[in-house]
Amino acid sequence: MSDYKAPDWAEAYATARDEIWEKDPHYRGFLAALEELNNETDRGMALVITSFIDRMLGDIIAAFLIDNPSTKVLLSSFNAPLGTFSSKIAACHALGLIDDDEAAEINILRKVRNEFAHQVEVSFDSGRVKDLCGNLPAVRGKDDNVRGKFTATAISMLIPLLSRPKEVAQKRLTWGKWSQWSEKAKQYS
Repeated sequence: MSDYKAPDWAEAYATARDEIWEKDPHYRGFLAALEELNNETDRGMALVITSFIDRMLGDIIAAFLIDNPSTKVLLSSFNAPLGTFSSKIAACHALGLIDDDEAAEINILRKVRNEFAHQVEVSFDSGRVKDLCGNLPAVRGKDDNVRGKFTATAISMLIPLLSRPKEVAQKRLTWGKWSQWSEKAKQYS
């Protein structure tokens, strides 16, 4: 038995981490998704993890836009303009809510997801999927394992996205004061 005692900062970190995992709905959902991924087929894993990223992007957009019925129409109504994974990636990128590298990596993950969603016989060893994953950033110890590289990249994308809605909400759009122009126009009529 070892006499090793973790430093105080390590214990404080572990306590804070456990509280976040228990209380924050995004982290709790992330933990549930991670546990589910261990038992999934290649197809299931690709679909589950990318659906979680898709949901996070929707949450990020919703946190940025004004909270009104139009935001819900844009994100979740029938034929919602921002209802698809690709439109959420593009919107987040155009609004500056994700950076160039994040957008590029998420788009690769999306393309891999599409391969699994639209092909019957596909795995991480399949040509197109393997080629797409070859464009993902290098992950130490995972480059020779395509599924591992995909999973590591997706998880490394999810971790910063989990807190992004809260960060983005601090810069949420507000109503403009457009009526001043209407008043000036009335003066000339």
